[in-house]
Amino acid sequence: MIIFANHYIIQIFSMKKYLILIFLFVIIPCTYAQNPDLDKLYMQLDDMIANSQKYIDAHKANISLLKTQFKKSKTDMERYNAGMKLFNDYKSYINDSAVAVMQQCRQLAVNMRRKDLEGKCLSLIAFQCSTVGMYEESLTLLKQVSRRALSPAQLPDYYIAYNHVYGEMGYYTNIKDLKSKYYVKSADYEDSLFRVLDKNSTKYLMYKSRKLYNNKEYDAALKLNAIWQKRVGPDSREYAVVAYYRYLIYNIQGNVKMAKYWLASSAISDLKHAVMDQGSLWSLANILDNEGDLDRAYQYVSFSWNCALVFGTRVRSYQISPILTVIEKNYQAKIRQTNRQLLAFTVVISVMALLFLLLLMYVNKQRGRLAVARNELKAINAKLEILNAEFKTANIELDESNRKLLNSNTRLNESNRVKEEYIGRFLSLCSQYVDKLDDYRKMVNKKMKNKELDELFQISRSTEFKEKEIEELYANFDTVFIHLFPNFVDDYNAMLKPEVQSHPKDVTKLTTDIRIFALIRLGIDDSSKIADFLHYSVNTIYNYRARIKNGAMSDRENFEKRVKELGLNT
Repeated sequence: MIIFANHYIIQIFSMKKYLILIFLFVIIPCTYAQNPDLDKLYMQLDDMIANSQKYIDAHKANISLLKTQFKKSKTDMERYNAGMKLFNDYKSYINDSAVAVMQQCRQLAVNMRRKDLEGKCLSLIAFQCSTVGMYEESLTLLKQVSRRALSPAQLPDYYIAYNHVYGEMGYYTNIKDLKSKYYVKSADYEDSLFRVLDKNSTKYLMYKSRKLYNNKEYDAALKLNAIWQKRVGPDSREYAVVAYYRYLIYNIQGNVKMAKYWLASSAISDLKHAVMDQGSLWSLANILDNEGDLDRAYQYVSFSWNCALVFGTRVRSYQISPILTVIEKNYQAKIRQTNRQLLAFTVVISVMALLFLLLLMYVNKQRGRLAVARNELKAINAKLEILNAEFKTANIELDESNRKLLNSNTRLNESNRVKEEYIGRFLSLCSQYVDKLDDYRKMVNKKMKNKELDELFQISRSTEFKEKEIEELYANFDTVFIHLFPNFVDDYNAMLKPEVQSHPKDVTKLTTDIRIFALIRLGIDDSSKIADFLHYSVNTIYNYRARIKNGAMSDRENFEKRVKELGLNT
């Protein structure tokens, strides 16, 4: 937060008659939730503190850059302007450095014979001095300012410095008459300030909002704060002041949760901009201490104290010291209580450890007994394992016997089924053949009676009857086989390469190579018997078998064996 804000805020705590307040940024729109997540905000604040060195380093880097610009400036005016920028970075970081830079700027103004610029420097130095409690020095510097030499734009700093020093003197004096005298003078300079301030400036909004607060016009002060919010960005250093102001308004209205939210937001902004002259963080620490959150309270007030030491102000140390003392006392009390709890916990743990030791001894004793029983049980288990192994072996042998028996039964059932089918078809064919022979006898007898010997001779020489009978024989064989093994053709082809496979055009008839392996499936694997049945030479049958086996997808040697197993479960 900017330096002069904190002191006016402190006056509000102890003296409700007087408040110096400066805004900071952002009233997050009216739609902002009135029920903020404070735990999340505290976690963010904790993280900012843990990483505060990062922001300090960034601020130092910027100061280093401005120092370089200040040293390299060629003209006094360029050097003066660079010094003003450097002062703005120092004024809330290290007070002594800020005063030193401004003293150099004052000397540059003297060199340029610019009474107006010298007056501005004296006003800013005086303000910094009053910030750290150097009130006499501040007034001495202000008396050196030639008010007539100041431009309208420079007069606000002059009146602000006077307003601030008398306000600080009124707050810290314990003499009633002097307190009233100083507050009156501070108010007079405030009136003078309003006469010279641009109503469109942020300074006007700041001091106008303070006046509204002092007059207890809190709603109007919040509305004005909203206007100011539009003038500054969320990353502005002024955000801390605005947030602190909102904390004060919400606090006095009794909205504790929103008050803590804006106080924490102000502290976060201070940390983000490496502000060492803090007021928000130690104020928040005081609230958290009263609420019993001693860990955070101690962390926050300790950090604020270290920042005050860096800034170099006895006033801030004076303000923080009582709070630090109380919080540290409460924190130490908590530590002592924690230690007592730890001691009690240690005693309980020790008793439990003793009981555990006794239990362990008992368990070890029982473990010895169990070890004996376990050894006995192990011996019994070893015997049982031998018996189980033997039993398992017997079961395996029995399973193998059952499997073989089942396979034999399957083959037997299949064989019986095939025999039954073919015996039935054989008897039928025999009956038909007897009828055909009788018809043939009658035809021959008739021809002989009619002395048609030439025709009989021609008929006896013709092979048509034989071929017809063979064709009918094959047809009957195919029909019966397909009936018995409906999936044989597909299973047979699945065992062969595509170029060797045979696909009959008529699904009711088998090709020659399929008939050969159909006979093998039926158990007729002798090539001469197959040749006799199919009326081929033995060599032809051999060539058929060799060609088909060479076209097998795998395991050529066991191809015929696998053919014999096709359709076992059909």
